[in-house]
Amino acid sequence: MPVARATDIEMYYEQHGAGPDLVLIMGLGAHAGAWALQTPVFAQRFRVTVFDNRGAGRTSAPDAPYSIRQMADDTAALMAALGIDWAHVLGVSMGGMIAQELAINHPERVDRLILACSRARAGQLRRTLAPAQAALMDRGLPREQRVLLSMPWSMTPAFMAEPARVMGSLELAAKDPYPIAVHAYHRQQSAVMAHDTVDRLGRIRARTLVLVGAEDILTPVSESVELARGITEAHLRVLPRGGHGFATEYPTEFNAAVLEFLT
Repeated sequence: MPVARATDIEMYYEQHGAGPDLVLIMGLGAHAGAWALQTPVFAQRFRVTVFDNRGAGRTSAPDAPYSIRQMADDTAALMAALGIDWAHVLGVSMGGMIAQELAINHPERVDRLILACSRARAGQLRRTLAPAQAALMDRGLPREQRVLLSMPWSMTPAFMAEPARVMGSLELAAKDPYPIAVHAYHRQQSAVMAHDTVDRLGRIRARTLVLVGAEDILTPVSESVELARGITEAHLRVLPRGGHGFATEYPTEFNAAVLEFLT
C-alpha cells in the first residue's frame, strides 16, 4: 500500500500516468477512489496523484481538531515527499478549499488551479444543513441509507428520476471498503465550517478556473462568483448541467472543461 509520511500523519496516495503533474484533492468524507471517473482520463496526459485527506480512506485519522490550512499543509508535505516540486491542482468542494489554502500558503507548489463546486466560506444554508448531516452520521445508519438521504443535495432531479442510477450509486456506497469514521467526518466538517479565505483570495497568483454546475444547490453559483471575483487570474465557468456531484453525474463535461483549461 503506497503511504508517505506527511506532517504528523501517514497519507495514502496513488499515481497514474505520465507527464506534467496534476494533483487531485477530494471533498468531505470521500477518499481517492471517488476520482474513478477522472483518473484514467487525466492520466492519458498527466502524471495524476490522488490521495486520501486527513481522516479519510487509508490516511491517518487522528481524533483531534482539523483545519483546512492543516490539510493544505498535508498536501504540500505529500507533494514534497513524492518529489513533486509544483503541479496543476484540482480540488472539488472541500478539496477546493484545501486547494485555496495551498495556493495561498504554498504558491510555489501550484501551477494552474481549478476550484470546482467550492467556496470561500460557508453561507447560511450550508451552516443550517451541517448539523443535519452530522446527525445522520451519529444515528449509525448504514452508509447506503445516509448516501440516499443526502443524494438530493448533490445530484440533480434528472439523476434522482433514474432508479437504476440511484440504486447503482447505493450499491457502490454499500461496498465501499474505506468509509470515513464518525469522528473523522465530524473533524473534517468542522474544518469546512471554519474555512474562510474571503479576505485572502487576492493572494492567489495561480491562473485559476472556478468551475461549477448551474444546478448546484450545495455550493450555488453565487459562491463561485465570489471566488472568481476575489482571485486576480480567475475565470468562472458554469456548466449548464449538473449539481454538486457534477464530476460524477456528468463526468464527460466535467473532464472536458478541466482538460480544456489545462491544455
